[in-house]
Amino acid sequence: MKHLPHLAMRVFDTPLLIAPQKLEVILGVLAPHLGLEVPVPVAAVAVQPASRKPYEVTPDGIAIIPVEGTLVHKSYGMDAVSGMRSYVEIQQEVEDAATDPAVKGILLDVDSPGGEVAGVFELADTIYAARSAKPIVAVANANALSGAYLLASCAQRVYSGQSSSLGSIGVIVSHLDVTGSDEKLGFKYTIMHAGARKADFNPHVPLSDEARATIEAELNRTYGMLVKAVARNRGLPEASVRETEAARYFGEDAVNVRLADRLGTRQDALADLRQAVGGPTISIRQGGRKTMQDEAVDVQAVDVEAIRSEARTQGYADAREIVELCALAGMPGKAAGLLAKAATPSDARQFLMEARATEDAAEIRSHVMPETGTGVKTNPESGPVMKAVERLAAKGVN
Repeated sequence: MKHLPHLAMRVFDTPLLIAPQKLEVILGVLAPHLGLEVPVPVAAVAVQPASRKPYEVTPDGIAIIPVEGTLVHKSYGMDAVSGMRSYVEIQQEVEDAATDPAVKGILLDVDSPGGEVAGVFELADTIYAARSAKPIVAVANANALSGAYLLASCAQRVYSGQSSSLGSIGVIVSHLDVTGSDEKLGFKYTIMHAGARKADFNPHVPLSDEARATIEAELNRTYGMLVKAVARNRGLPEASVRETEAARYFGEDAVNVRLADRLGTRQDALADLRQAVGGPTISIRQGGRKTMQDEAVDVQAVDVEAIRSEARTQGYADAREIVELCALAGMPGKAAGLLAKAATPSDARQFLMEARATEDAAEIRSHVMPETGTGVKTNPESGPVMKAVERLAAKGVN
């Protein structure tokens, strides 16, 4: 295994948030470089290098940030020739868009099987925090699987194409044991080490029970983090996320299990986002009457379960749209009243625009809007999300 050892370390014996089929493709590509006779899957041959631009901004101020290809923590310049996309790069683009006064909303254009664990949860917290600065929607533009689905779920609304696949909310680990191949080739490795666990996962010796237990413990820990993050993002019970059993859901099925909010293309997502940001700039009042902390407290006081109950009574599709419109407008507390009045989405949109128009003239634009999630109470002081908010603020939202 003298060729590409740095890549082997990132693929074997480490948890990955990636669709199993894509992992097989990666292993097939790496095999010849690792001295292994494993056929390369046909799908691997079709991978073409993709050009990369920072991100597109439409004339009306919608930033379109691609989340595509195999996701890695740092690509080290390999993305141009391998279809990789780094979390660091995506994070920089999200932070830039969230703090750019010319950007009114963000669309995550997702087509990815997922990838590495390292860096994905930090990026997810950044996207989740950026919802406080700009409306964010995501579209599964073919695939939003595993780690890629985690990132998509951070948006306030998720769209699924009719043939798109979403989910695969799970963790996978591969261990390469080449002892059989070594024996055939007449190789015999002697591994010397200090520290009982130093040689764990060495491919030239059988996997020990202790090493297996270590892998399984980390796999389960990562899975717990993934389930918790998706549940937070989507406003779902953790049990519901676990019940998916890492299955893939296509089109309307993804909507039915609440991994997506509606069927729609990239164009549909853009149209709805444009409509959502078409009103006055979201802001908070000066003069000491209402602080950013007060806004956060107001949001925590919203009776989410009552809103959900009313949504089920009225018919879920329209009611959920009203809840989302209120969230995108930064006024989630208005949803319950609108639902109680049997308002239509059109009524709600007009009401929200008028409510914003009558705000006090003395306003400043907030870089910490009220939490805009649609189904779970959060603590604005909580660790990683608050740090992401502070990082965004430091970049100069004004």
